[in-house]
Amino acid sequence: MGQFDRLELTEDEAFALLALCMTSEMALDSESEHALHKLAAFCKKARNHPIVASGELCEAG
Repeated sequence: MGQFDRLELTEDEAFALLALCMTSEMALDSESEHALHKLAAFCKKARNHPIVASGELCEAG
């Protein structure tokens, strides 16, 4: 990342971005798809979150 600070997201922000990506009709480029998989992996760790509990997240990855 060089001279820039690392990006920090709250759990709510991470889930909001994941939901946006999952519902978007736009195709993702390879870098965006890689980022989405990393975000989904992070969100899967939050086992008590309603999206993960309902199984919706499994379809993302």
